[in-house]
Amino acid sequence: MSRRAEVLSAARWAAAGGAITIASWRMDRLDKLAINPWSAPGLTPGIIGALIVVFALALLWRSLRAGAEPQADGQADPQADSAVDDGPALPAGSARRTFAAVLLCVLFAGISLGHGWPFAVEGALFILVFTAAFSWTAWRAERRITRGLAQTLAVAVLASAFISWLFESVFLVRLP
Repeated sequence: MSRRAEVLSAARWAAAGGAITIASWRMDRLDKLAINPWSAPGLTPGIIGALIVVFALALLWRSLRAGAEPQADGQADPQADSAVDDGPALPAGSARRTFAAVLLCVLFAGISLGHGWPFAVEGALFILVFTAAFSWTAWRAERRITRGLAQTLAVAVLASAFISWLFESVFLVRLP
């Protein structure tokens, strides 16, 4: 992705995160119903919106810093070296890659979730499949498919267990 595209992407993400944060801040807090402040509507989206802004600013800082650093003669761009040409990999930010991500999310949240296995199992499976789908080419190029799958499986199980605990114990949401 070019530096200009990264700056524009960071600006779009920052604007979206800011809009989410402002909209969640303006939501009714339900004080008159004696709602616990930690379960107030808009709290989670507000935190997520603020995090989106933080990460967008980090992306902006990284892209501006990378543009300011001159490359030594004969030295290739370090970001270009990390991209491996290994077959029909989808470039980051491509429409097909975005469609694949949206499709996986819709299959998980819209179709499979709540119609079979417990949330923790489906969540771990989703994290594993999603990460493997977008990391497979890099793993194959680095000859570390087994290691990548093992690490992803460990992260998927731990993340799914933590998410399940968080929603059921802290947010008091009954998961399917």
